[in-house]
Amino acid sequence: MKIYLTRHGQTEWNRADRVQGIMDSPLTQEGIEMAELLRESSKNIKFDKVYSSDLKRAEDTAKIVAPDNEIISTPYLREIDVGNWSGRYFNTLKEEDRELYTTYFNEPHKYKREDGESLYEVMDRVKKFFEGYILNSKDKNVLIVSHGVTIVAILNYVEKIDISDFWENRVLRNATFNIIEYSDGEFKVLKKAPKNPVATI
Repeated sequence: MKIYLTRHGQTEWNRADRVQGIMDSPLTQEGIEMAELLRESSKNIKFDKVYSSDLKRAEDTAKIVAPDNEIISTPYLREIDVGNWSGRYFNTLKEEDRELYTTYFNEPHKYKREDGESLYEVMDRVKKFFEGYILNSKDKNVLIVSHGVTIVAILNYVEKIDISDFWENRVLRNATFNIIEYSDGEFKVLKKAPKNPVATI
């Protein structure tokens, strides 16, 4: 099996440098065009299944990339819930909530909050997704459309990276393929998208 893993196209809040989490903002025109380019680059790939986060920005991207496929939406693939960080601007958040922000990026295994998820909970969701949809599948080509932090969690899951090193796989660029091979119970990362130049959630 080959797994084509991509982050959704650019959104209004990505462009404004605002935290999204499980709140949504629409794709920008550039984000739509990103997804259209991805569709063009994968036009010769027959996707047996297309899985998406149940958040609209991911679903909209999946519909553009794979217009002829049924989109299977699941909350297992949604972005990390960052509680009251959602909707706030990165440049003010790091000052207004410096301690938690620093913990999130520098000591990810210690990050937790009452109004959202820990990174352990995101990793658990990813594991459940793979156990439920991928590990026993006979599909040859699968498309997964998800989010920045969730894709980091997926790459960490397949590469068996400890949560204390969570950010070893940085958040990757919008609408660009990562390619993972799954065969005989083993994962191999064939390609990683370029890293995103700025922090994003």
